[in-house]
Amino acid sequence: MKKINVVIAGAGSIGCYVGGMLASGGANVQFLARPRIKQAIEQNGLHLTDWTGVDLHVTPQQIQVSCDESIFKDAHMILVCVKSKDTQAMAESIVKSGNTQATVFSLQNGISNTDTLKRSLPKHTVLPVMVPYNVISQGDGHFHCGTQGNLACQSHERAIALQTLALQANLGFELKTDMLSMMWGKLLLNLNNPVNALSGLPLKQQLETRGYRRIYAQCLKEGLQVLKAANITPGQVAAVPISVIPYILGLPDWLFKRVAQKMLAMDPAARSSMWEDLQNNRPVEVDYISGEITAIGKRVNIATPMNERLIRLVKHAQDTGLGSPNLSPQQILNG
Repeated sequence: MKKINVVIAGAGSIGCYVGGMLASGGANVQFLARPRIKQAIEQNGLHLTDWTGVDLHVTPQQIQVSCDESIFKDAHMILVCVKSKDTQAMAESIVKSGNTQATVFSLQNGISNTDTLKRSLPKHTVLPVMVPYNVISQGDGHFHCGTQGNLACQSHERAIALQTLALQANLGFELKTDMLSMMWGKLLLNLNNPVNALSGLPLKQQLETRGYRRIYAQCLKEGLQVLKAANITPGQVAAVPISVIPYILGLPDWLFKRVAQKMLAMDPAARSSMWEDLQNNRPVEVDYISGEITAIGKRVNIATPMNERLIRLVKHAQDTGLGSPNLSPQQILNG
């Protein structure tokens, strides 16, 4: 049986975790990475852990890492894991490599990445994949997954091979027929990312604090309102319908902790990717998350003041370059 070549386009936290897990299950995985990441992986391999106790090591000999786009040439699957702002450039790199046969999977935040890839890669099958969990780099090739969930991919005959590799690696992977609605549902859940990034707290501690939850709830209410006006129906990606979550978030702390046990089922140290970006002075993706809601709000003439406030505060923190500003709920509301 011919070996399937899997290339991870973007060796960040999600790319290294998913790619490393696939390699641990026996897949032939290669990474397109920046020189710093290439050196770290070649020296240390990958150390993969999660909040349930999984602890795996992938040796440097099990994977190949390159900084050159020619690594795409013979790929059968390309998993795009770059930030949304880099999607177009990554698509152009795939074109330049001469690859015409790979199935391309977008494992990215936001809504528009799949369409961006399709426009530049008309000969390829491009499929969206929703990543439900948070992965943080611990340094020296160690990547820790702090929350739960299964990857979800658009149902397609060319997705079955990736699902098989994922399941061999004990990496949950589901095929769905309604991925666009699920992506909108995931985007709404991700409206907490800027709240977490600004708070500087672990996700669990932040969600257990009613002041932060009220801010998140207001973001969700704005998002639900503008999506309804735009005739967009978000899918259910949590234990309860997304429309119920703002009311749960508004409960007193003691009751919230009882009602939202599944929401709080995570590593106590788990953080959002936006927090990690601020800490490492990397560009944040707030325009591709909260910005989607504010843009639709403008089109349908509905105000989205809380989401706009968070965008402004996160961008200010990014420009300052000092990591999370560690704002209290009141400081966010006054910002």
